[in-house]
Amino acid sequence: MVLQYSLALTIFILFLSLVWLLKACKRRSKLQKLPPGPWKLPLIGNLHNLVGSLPHHALQELARKHGDLMHLQLGEISAVVASSPRMAKEFMKTHDLAFAQRPEFLVSKIMFYSGSDISFSPYGDYWRQMRKVCVLELLSAKRVQSFSSIREEEVHNLIESIHLSSGSAIDFSQHIFTLTSSIVSRAAFGSKCRDQDEFRSLTKEFVSLAGGFELADLFPSQKFVHVISGVKAKLEKIHGKIDKILENIIHEHKENLLSKSTEQEDLVDVILRLQQSGTLEFPITTNNIKAIILVSISLFC
Repeated sequence: MVLQYSLALTIFILFLSLVWLLKACKRRSKLQKLPPGPWKLPLIGNLHNLVGSLPHHALQELARKHGDLMHLQLGEISAVVASSPRMAKEFMKTHDLAFAQRPEFLVSKIMFYSGSDISFSPYGDYWRQMRKVCVLELLSAKRVQSFSSIREEEVHNLIESIHLSSGSAIDFSQHIFTLTSSIVSRAAFGSKCRDQDEFRSLTKEFVSLAGGFELADLFPSQKFVHVISGVKAKLEKIHGKIDKILENIIHEHKENLLSKSTEQEDLVDVILRLQQSGTLEFPITTNNIKAIILVSISLFC
């Protein structure tokens, strides 16, 4: 009798909790004036709607049912999906400043020093400063032209490599990847990094992890999910190795600047010069420099 009473009480409490949760979600949805979307399950939201097919195919099917502007709850993350050129223009052009921020992902927090690079840093004065530095100092026509000899030399090396392989099959994609990586590395570091092979391997590894699905990013408040998935430990291990390589690169460049043995400024030289000039509104730290170098290299992996 007591067992039956306890079971009935438990079921009743669970029922009341579920009703309260549904009402709270409905009230919150009304307050936020969110667009329509598919039915959401407790805890996981609409994650079940994206399982079993390619995400962009699933989103296309959902858009046909709920319109070109719909709301999805992905775990703890509330997302509004635009599925037409007209709606995309509203987000990307008309109201671009309102949607300029991006969520903080685990990979950006660990690998890019709490998102202090230009790609993952929050929209604000620091981001605008770094964007200005990139446009005026790193990507200007004069700066790009200064690396022409590097491009010519690396293309010559590619042609020689293909010529030596005459009569046998070659992996042209790998050759192009090596060409691009070498040009970017030399433009960033001034010469081929002595740890280039290890650095390239580590960068490809973390880019692969960053491009995959990470459950922890959808439940940012649940820290135990980071541990269970194992991705956090992998990223921290890779970060430790990459950090040592970047530290050595920056140390070598500082020594070259002191001895004035630098013939041509590379990306690291430019940022170090700006760091030491003291003219920036937001001083650049060593970790900022590492993050900028890493994101520049990872774009071509």
